Amino acid sequence: MSSGSELPDGWWFEDQPCGRTRQPGLLQKKTVDRSIDTFVREILQNITDAGLDNGDPVEVTFRLLELDAEDRAAFDDAVCWEDLFAHAESAGREQDGAGIEDYIEYLEDGGPLRVLIAEEENTTGIQGNEVDKRTDYAALVRDPGRSNKESSSAGRHGLGSVVLWVASGLQSVVFNSSLADDGPEQESPRLVGRSFLPTHELSEGECYDTEGWFGSPTGLDNDQLERPESIWGDLASDMADDMLLSRSHLDSSGTSTMILGFRDPSDPSMDDQPGPEEILDTFETATIENFWPAISKDELRVKFDMAGEERQVTSDNIDDYDSIRPFVECYEQRLDASDSLGDPGEVASVDVDYNIQSLKEEVTPTDGQVTVAARKAYPHEEDFRSEIAYFRGAGMVVNYKPGRYLGFSGKYHAILVAGEARTPNGEDHSPADEAVENFLAMAEPVAHNKWYGSGNDELQAEYESGCAQTADSLTTGVLRDGLAELFYSDDIDTSKPASPDRDILPPTRSTKSKRPEPPGPSRAPLFEWGVTDCIEDRRWRFDGQIEPNRDLVTDWQVVIELRAMFEDDQEAEQIPIDDIEYEEKSNLDHTYSDGRVKLTATDDVGRVEFVVKSEQLAAVDPRLGDATETKFKIVDGYVSVPDDEEGSE
Repeated sequence: MSSGSELPDGWWFEDQPCGRTRQPGLLQKKTVDRSIDTFVREILQNITDAGLDNGDPVEVTFRLLELDAEDRAAFDDAVCWEDLFAHAESAGREQDGAGIEDYIEYLEDGGPLRVLIAEEENTTGIQGNEVDKRTDYAALVRDPGRSNKESSSAGRHGLGSVVLWVASGLQSVVFNSSLADDGPEQESPRLVGRSFLPTHELSEGECYDTEGWFGSPTGLDNDQLERPESIWGDLASDMADDMLLSRSHLDSSGTSTMILGFRDPSDPSMDDQPGPEEILDTFETATIENFWPAISKDELRVKFDMAGEERQVTSDNIDDYDSIRPFVECYEQRLDASDSLGDPGEVASVDVDYNIQSLKEEVTPTDGQVTVAARKAYPHEEDFRSEIAYFRGAGMVVNYKPGRYLGFSGKYHAILVAGEARTPNGEDHSPADEAVENFLAMAEPVAHNKWYGSGNDELQAEYESGCAQTADSLTTGVLRDGLAELFYSDDIDTSKPASPDRDILPPTRSTKSKRPEPPGPSRAPLFEWGVTDCIEDRRWRFDGQIEPNRDLVTDWQVVIELRAMFEDDQEAEQIPIDDIEYEEKSNLDHTYSDGRVKLTATDDVGRVEFVVKSEQLAAVDPRLGDATETKFKIVDGYVSVPDDEEGSE
């Protein structure tokens, strides 16, 4: 292969009769969240999965280049730009909605060509020949969207690679790879490009399929391929130099991936593309929030060079990021921590039993544990407050769970450490942790953003009965038990939710119990009332009305409070009331006490319309997903009537 590689004269798309069904391109791109955050998460996830098992960290450099047309002569020749542009331009006319055509217009209006390169070191490189299945080459290049990964890999489903093409305005990507182990007739580096465009027509009667190849035309003569194949050796190295994709300055194996026409995938219409510094900020934030476990253990180092703006994130400076420092300290100090929460900045940790099912095909360990650790927050530490980061050995945070879902609000940060992530540096994984690792990897959906069992056919096909409930329970009951051990002390009533240094609960999206339950079937309620709710300036706001359910009244009183709700509809912590507004009347007054408001009428004032507002709460993060419920409650009250009526009640 290496000795027979030839220079391509363009991008190869298979011609097809124009009367055949038109295809939209890479169908999987519609299943992927279109955001830079997801792009960074998926790319780093796939790169870390390819790391060599040699004790050295994986190193990644994201490099953004902005190329003006007058400075691109060598680059354009090497990448066969004119040919690719012609295919993309015609494909844009075929595409429904915003996308390729918008990017073409952007370039024609003088916008610079952005090229993003993800350069990795200490990884395997793109292993595999052109025809074998379940290889790196098959999963990343030939059949993106499919996977060759073991079950413990974070990107097991293989859809992560699709984000490469989603982020390309031309839906075209080029790879230059130095393999850790060259196969027969292979000589690194390996260079190959792929394009996924809608079915398109360059000229009348000249129609082409969706899949484009950039490689050595020698593959066209191979009966097993009949399409271009990878370029190897010196020719690949020379071409990579001209394409600004060289790896000659690197000593280790790995792949450099070039996204041609990089754009913010959430803005395919190119209306509001971010500048290099904003892109850098987003990349940096996505990296630290999703990969601080791997970075803190020095398993991953990430550098950024966005059109001259440079930064890096390593184990040496991960503690400099205030937003995730509490989680890092939980993870790093968990092994020597106490088993109960102390002062701000102190970490507590506990191991919780987590027993899983065995595989069906073989007997595997079932008695496992996970670690729950928490750190009491300082007053200024507001980011991610009362949230729990959960992750396993892949070194990527699966998600952040709001503690209020479990009944634990307050000033703290916590982690749930599972599988191989529990193993201290330098030690071998226990069989039990390895079993939990594989179980949870199978319990992740395509987006790898939760652990679930209900509806997870793949998990239930591999593991014994009961596995669905076991997977679902980890971030609910098991996690709740671990937090309870840390937050409850012997003199606390464990029938009530814990609240370390009680803080107000974050706002949630809906309310519960618009009307009170009647005292009993034989007695009418004392009050007629109702409320509607909304969130205003990070406060709960309840607009309502109330009046006694009696014809003649001398005076009355109600005590109102707000309560958050558990997932099982049990009451959680009180949300303090900050203000009540109503039309001023001489015989109507209110007082505040213990987070409640007491409204008192000393005469028959009729219906009272009011607005109740909670204290200002922590900002809602849109990634929290489904919100819990909040209950507006009348917890006490009375109605007095004249002596000749029923009497005071």
